Amino acid sequence: MPDVGTSAKLAAYVVCIGLVLEFAHRLYWTINRRVIQSELAALWRALLSASSASIPLIAVLIVTGAFCAYIDRQSLVTLGLARDGDSLMLLIGGTTVAFATVSVIFLAGYSIGWFKIERSSFSRSKVPAFCGAVCDFSLAAVFEEIAIRGYIFTVLQQTWGGTAAVVGSAMVFSAFHLIKHPGMPLIFTINALFFGLLTGQARLMTGTLWAPIGLHFGWNLAMGPVFGMPCSGREYDGGLVRCSVDGPDWLTGGLYSPDAGVLGTGALMIATAAVMTFVPIY
Repeated sequence: MPDVGTSAKLAAYVVCIGLVLEFAHRLYWTINRRVIQSELAALWRALLSASSASIPLIAVLIVTGAFCAYIDRQSLVTLGLARDGDSLMLLIGGTTVAFATVSVIFLAGYSIGWFKIERSSFSRSKVPAFCGAVCDFSLAAVFEEIAIRGYIFTVLQQTWGGTAAVVGSAMVFSAFHLIKHPGMPLIFTINALFFGLLTGQARLMTGTLWAPIGLHFGWNLAMGPVFGMPCSGREYDGGLVRCSVDGPDWLTGGLYSPDAGVLGTGALMIATAAVMTFVPIY
């Protein structure tokens, strides 16, 4: 039965991606730590740190490309990576929506006193870590979208339709985060599901990955490298500033991240309204 075959293919892909990403991330973290701690000039450390962040992306491209070529008999471009006159605008539009949304909740929390800027100076010594972080957060948005809203979404859509693709890919996205961080707050898992629904809907509406990649990239960029908000249960020290949290954990996300609080849910609602209003339907 084709449905059984599709389920088996998706299960194999998810397992392969999970195992390969685990190895790729460990390799990246090891290399990046040694680069940052080395005595090389700041410029070389910045370049090497940024370059090492591409390891997980390369791993995802290899696995996804192999599945496309040898199982589906299609190219990576068919997963929503085709470029046309609207690709750049969709990428910029998604980035703008996400960045503006995170900026709104940051400024709201800052004005109330829930978010506080602990460090605002940006010294030369911080450049390597900053460059590595920008590439890490940026490329993570690309490879996660290629895997989730690219391959998994496409297979689900071809077999069971658009609604199943949006919901199913969002559930996989949320599950990936839960497996990676088993101690994460429940609301983070729920918000990850909401974010998956948002990016999945953008993928369905536009027919490409450019808007979802932009949304993911803008969200990551604002949260980490720009505003230095807590990430995955620890303070983030690789941004232009470092932000501490002094408010109810259920609201702000505490040390985990704003994605683990009601503020994150509110941001997702704003982003969803913006996407449904401004993103064109194809």
